[in-house]
Amino acid sequence: MTETGGRGDQPEATDAGAGAAAAAGAAEEGVTPHRDTAAEAVQPADAEPAQPQADVPGQPAESGLAKPAADEAAQPSGAEAARPPTGQAAEPAESVQRADRKAARRVARRDRTRDAAAGKPQVRSNRAAGPGARGGGRRPLGAIAGAGIVLLTGAAVAAGSVAGVPGAATELPPVSAAVPAGDYAAICPEPLRLLDSAAEATDPQFSPVSTTAQTKARAVVLSDLGGNVPGSELTELGEDTPLKRIAEPTAESSGETKVVASVVSGQELSAPTVLRADPVGETTALAGAAMTYRASDGDLRGLAAANCMAPANDFWLLGASTTVGTTSVLKLHNSSQTPSSVNLELISGEGQIQAAGTRGLLVAPGESRSIVLAGLAANQESLAVRVQSSGGPVTGFIQQSILRQLTPGGVELLQASAPAGMRQLVTGITVQDDKLARTIRQQDGYQNAVPALEVAVPGVTDAVLEVRVIGSDGPVSIPGGGVITAAAGSITRVPLDSLPGGTYSVEVSSDVSIAAAARVSRATEEGAPVDFGWAPATGRLGSNHLAVVPGGVSSRMAFSAPSGDAQLEITPVDLKGGLGRERTVNVPAGTTVTLNPKADDADPAALLISASGGAVYGAQTLTNGGSANIAVLPVPAGTQAQNAVPVNIGY
Repeated sequence: MTETGGRGDQPEATDAGAGAAAAAGAAEEGVTPHRDTAAEAVQPADAEPAQPQADVPGQPAESGLAKPAADEAAQPSGAEAARPPTGQAAEPAESVQRADRKAARRVARRDRTRDAAAGKPQVRSNRAAGPGARGGGRRPLGAIAGAGIVLLTGAAVAAGSVAGVPGAATELPPVSAAVPAGDYAAICPEPLRLLDSAAEATDPQFSPVSTTAQTKARAVVLSDLGGNVPGSELTELGEDTPLKRIAEPTAESSGETKVVASVVSGQELSAPTVLRADPVGETTALAGAAMTYRASDGDLRGLAAANCMAPANDFWLLGASTTVGTTSVLKLHNSSQTPSSVNLELISGEGQIQAAGTRGLLVAPGESRSIVLAGLAANQESLAVRVQSSGGPVTGFIQQSILRQLTPGGVELLQASAPAGMRQLVTGITVQDDKLARTIRQQDGYQNAVPALEVAVPGVTDAVLEVRVIGSDGPVSIPGGGVITAAAGSITRVPLDSLPGGTYSVEVSSDVSIAAAARVSRATEEGAPVDFGWAPATGRLGSNHLAVVPGGVSSRMAFSAPSGDAQLEITPVDLKGGLGRERTVNVPAGTTVTLNPKADDADPAALLISASGGAVYGAQTLTNGGSANIAVLPVPAGTQAQNAVPVNIGY
């Protein structure tokens, strides 16, 4: 392990540094050196105290270590214990305080770092053989890895100390920890179904779907530069036999530099389904899938869509409701080989909710679990759910439907929002014509059939929010100016019904950590069924995002650059797996730009998107002809996130 220095606040040379230089000279002569630092071994309680030895540069030094009794355990190495002061008997190991040991290790590391920066060789002493002594010059690989973890952890703590301790409600930006390339895995939700049990139950049984309901998935897997598509398949969760084989693994290469894709379109789903793809060399495969649900009859009439999501151990789901006529069911899926224990955190407009049945929910490997949220938090207009798991990672969706007396009010699949942070951006917010929207919401029971932003504040400190609405021509003002105080531990709703018809993005800045999502609603005429959708906050676009474009519905892409000009390179992938001509789309700062991927009778299976310039965010809004159907899909994470695990620290 290479240790580097470079800190500008190093102290001047000390006697310990001179001792290190002496040790280096001894090592060059092939002699086991004596290290006179504050991090030497503690003497056993029954041993004679070591006599102080003078260090002479260039000369070997005596070990100075008292031999322990034959029945004593081996003493810690020099980096684990502190040497007693000159002339004093060694204290028993039991009396050495942890803080003293940490201080000794910091001194030793500081000296080694300073010597390394000065170009001096790094010498690690070997202890003389004897009863209870540690042997060997090499440390085991596990010990070296452990030391690296300790050093990295110490550096993180030191950095936090310099920067100042954040407030209790502050969440540090998520960082990514690199992991080796593995199989790509994403889970598509199951079809929407009616509940067949009382709303108070948290383990429901389901009745069959309506007669016209269709649930289909479209999956795309891209090849490497040699045109080799990795082995990939769609498999129902918990099953071994593939539902659909997408591509067979192959090691052959045509010798050409060409990227192609394998596409599965219109695959019917009847259960949660896993998309898997083998790694491509040293990287995770670039793949993706999306499912759509459509029904023109029954209580679950409407359009719902969701990206097939990679499993995670911590994520937020916003937009749930448990009022009369609204059904929200949390679906948890475990596609790993490890059992998962799940804890739920519930936040409503009235504050945090403590409910039995939210801790230690077991989801076995290859299994799913359904939880009716009304059984945990009844009669809540707004509800956000944080899912945290230990053991195997899980995916989670919320199936939501509305029934206004006997009139269907729409369906949706709520999917994970961007990680909580001090800045959130939601795009793809479609607002209907003012006159029609006003007519719809004036009907009895339709007051919530309006576009709105919901912001969850999970910490213990109130948030000061700055809400900025961005349209096609730039920022758009909202009543109140957009500066809002949001109560800690609750959800704040910001109406967006004052906006004229169009497509918008909303940027929310806060002084504490928040999560956000926006509701959209669509209707055709007074008295007719309406539908709704939820647009979760999305992450910043980078390189190689694969946005699957579902078939059988209309699509409209929306991109927003809140603070700086951005440029997008968009390449369509056709249904046969060919890549079309790359298109450049400029997104001016402070605007929302839309494009139709199916213009000119095109029917792409997916769009390959890469961004440069200022921060830019994207989403896809789905509609279905002249009906009220609507749903929103965020642009999934790109390849830069596939070989890393996000690490969230506190609030």
